[in-house]
Amino acid sequence: MIPPFFALILIEGTSILELSGSRVFMMKCGAILLFPGLILLAGCDDHFHALWHGEKLPSGGMIKVVSFNLVWGIEHDDRDVSKDSFAIEYVTANPRGDVQQREAEAAEVFELVRPVSELWGFRTASMSAFPTLARKGRYDLYWFERQPDGQWSFKRSDAKVFAND
Repeated sequence: MIPPFFALILIEGTSILELSGSRVFMMKCGAILLFPGLILLAGCDDHFHALWHGEKLPSGGMIKVVSFNLVWGIEHDDRDVSKDSFAIEYVTANPRGDVQQREAEAAEVFELVRPVSELWGFRTASMSAFPTLARKGRYDLYWFERQPDGQWSFKRSDAKVFAND
C-alpha cells in the first residue's frame, strides 16, 4: 500500500523501483533541510546580552538605561488616555545604597523623563531601578505624579520580578 503523500507525487505507471528511488530522494532532501535547521537551533544558546544606554547623572553616577517606553493607559481593555505615560527601566549606579541615596538617584533619573512627559501633557511616569542587568529579584519601583501646581512627587515601593523570590 502506498502512503497518500507519495500517491500525490507519483505519476500513473511508476514502478516500485522508481517509488523506492523517490523515497530515497525524499529522505535525502529531508536530511539536507534538517541539517541547516539543526545548526540554527544549536546556534540559539544563552549568550544573549542585554542592551543598554549609559547615562551620566549630574551627581556623577552612571546608570544604564535598559528601556524607555510610551505606556498606554489601558486597564482591563478599557482605554484611558489620561493614564498614558512614559516608563523608564534602568540599572542603578548604587544598588547597595540606602533608601535615601536610591531615592535621590531616582529624582535625578526622573529628569530624563520629566521634560518629555510635560511636553506630551502626561500627569504620571514610572521608573524601575534594577540592581543588575539581569531582570530578576527585587528592585525599586517609582511612581511619579504631577500635582495641579505643576510640581512632581513620587512614591517608592519594593517590587520583585518573580513571585518565588
